[in-house]
Amino acid sequence: MSTAQVYLNDEEIEELIRDIPFDTSILYGEENKEFGVCPYITFYLFHSADKVEEIINKIIDIYEWFEKDIINKPFKLRYRDDIEVWKKAISWIRSREEISAEMAKIYKKYFIYYLGATSAQSQDQSPRWALSAKIRDSSERYSSLKLTFGDQWYRSNKDIWYSFVQKCLEILNPIQAYSGYEIGNTGQFAFISPEFETVERTFTDYFYGLDIDHPGMEFSHENIFIAEDRDGLGGGIRTPTWCFLLSPYWLEKLDLNEQQIREKLNDSRIEITKIIEPENSTKYSLWIQLGELSLYPVEEGVPDLLVMANELIKPIRCDNLKLTTLDAWSDDPNPRFDAVSSKQWIARFDEDSTWPELKRVEVEVQEQERIDIVIAGSPCPHAGYWYTFAKENSRQYFKQGDIFPDFESDWGDVYWQFDGEE
Repeated sequence: MSTAQVYLNDEEIEELIRDIPFDTSILYGEENKEFGVCPYITFYLFHSADKVEEIINKIIDIYEWFEKDIINKPFKLRYRDDIEVWKKAISWIRSREEISAEMAKIYKKYFIYYLGATSAQSQDQSPRWALSAKIRDSSERYSSLKLTFGDQWYRSNKDIWYSFVQKCLEILNPIQAYSGYEIGNTGQFAFISPEFETVERTFTDYFYGLDIDHPGMEFSHENIFIAEDRDGLGGGIRTPTWCFLLSPYWLEKLDLNEQQIREKLNDSRIEITKIIEPENSTKYSLWIQLGELSLYPVEEGVPDLLVMANELIKPIRCDNLKLTTLDAWSDDPNPRFDAVSSKQWIARFDEDSTWPELKRVEVEVQEQERIDIVIAGSPCPHAGYWYTFAKENSRQYFKQGDIFPDFESDWGDVYWQFDGEE
């Protein structure tokens, strides 16, 4: 990118903002460095040095599963960590044993190991399918696994994707995890190109549902450098745009139990999945999906579900999260996040926010009509006493999220009705 020229002019921005919500497969920019909007999921892992081999084996399992059973086209490139080069995937296929041996050798020397693959023409092009993992030996930074997945494929295979994600959460037991739309950067390991960071800053003025997930955010809560600035994810939770995780560590910081969180996010559009910690059945994480995957164009108003989630995580929010990996040069005419705009973006769903300036549209949140009759086998929408005509003396107390029991009845389908809170 030229230090003297604007990367995207007003006409280009207007066309992209207009067209991308209808077609997220659009790629734009210099050949093999084109950017696009991509759905992604990233898992951040906190582990000790003696768990590295275990972590790499879990990530290889997911890598193989992702490529063989999820992806709808073969990878074009794979990353060769020993010589730090992306190779054509068809001519460079690694077995599990070869990956493990390579990891052990490189990790011993550099204390970090990179694993990557992409369906894009280059690592600098936004992919439709991609995987990148960073495995570290030090608890001062989180290890991570990031996946880009096909938007159109997801729309037709939601159940398959949700099952895959839940299995990944169970296997990896991450301390943080996020999913949503981003300017696809999964192939960019160490830093994000200035062009992509310019597009991110530009597009955040137009889409509330555009997330920012970068290398360099992985500073752990045990890293002394974030003790005051707290500019890494160890300092708090990032403002969600679709799905996010509350792990035991952050649940404790938030000081709320499962029932309290369900009550604060009491909306039929929100799905909350409880994931039991594999090594301690008394602990759990909550994987929270805020409605449907959406870019939320700014002109449609501030999304109420994202406001609800922001209010929940605000006490543990990482307000000083650094959103760029490269500092801008002094005469750069292109927009980039800085310390001030980063904090404004993180807090964009606060009641007193004006983000984005001159474009923000407030929408009055309509209180949802309370659901007071539910078919058996469904979760309880709100706590209280419920009964069914299909069984005598059936009145009993249900917590939000409890499953209403079903049984054979001459009435046909069994329905439960709300009967008060006392």
